[in-house]
Amino acid sequence: MALGAGQGHSIVLAAHVALLAISLACLLAPTIPAWLADWLPMIAVPFLYAELPTVIAAVGHASTFDAAVSHWDTAVSGGVPSTDWARAWPALLLSEALHAAYASYYLIVFSVPALLYWRGRRRDFAEAVFVVLLSFVACFLVYSVFPVDGPRYRSVQAMPGAIRTAVLWLLERGSSRGTAFPSSHVAVAATQSILATRYFGARGALLWVPTVGLAVGAVYGGFHYAVDVMAGLAVAVVMSTVGLIAVRRARLTHASQANATAPM
Repeated sequence: MALGAGQGHSIVLAAHVALLAISLACLLAPTIPAWLADWLPMIAVPFLYAELPTVIAAVGHASTFDAAVSHWDTAVSGGVPSTDWARAWPALLLSEALHAAYASYYLIVFSVPALLYWRGRRRDFAEAVFVVLLSFVACFLVYSVFPVDGPRYRSVQAMPGAIRTAVLWLLERGSSRGTAFPSSHVAVAATQSILATRYFGARGALLWVPTVGLAVGAVYGGFHYAVDVMAGLAVAVVMSTVGLIAVRRARLTHASQANATAPM
């Protein structure tokens, strides 16, 4: 008997949940390589992101909420930044620089955990991964119940160039429709910038430079509404705050337990 579309999507969704459960089980298995156990949550994220359209369909959304978000965008900005900015500043050098900043996300997304891991700061690494995953999960949950395509699938006026062409090529092959609001690029990049400042001080704060460029480039290039970027920043602030509070409490609990069991 042929399965209906809804049943098929439900089975695929169940398969993804099972895969996630297996991944979590691997984290606890004593035979799995330590580096794989450490990095498995971050490795799983791109695969889970790629399946979000399936999740959105399984939830039952027949259309996106672009009309509502576009209305918010106009109400907040008084215009349409995703097209107005490129029209107002049609400079090729500016366009290419902002598109390069937008593409820097693919380096930023692993930056802080990778540096902490390379330096052997395993506890800080685990904390950073936890906080970053909170931002990812928050975005993914919103996408599941409130899918937004973003302005990229409409007319965009940004000037063509080699970097823009490369970014569009990458997005066509690696992005998932319905995942514009909030911008996970901004949410995760801002979260990484907050963590970089926490763990590396003033030098780490330099990560805000490409993060701000990424946020501006997301709107200038027509990939996101301005409110997508604002919402992404809000996710970063909230999830980083929640995550770092949890991390601090865990550290205090660990220290208290260590003191209680220390020999007199």
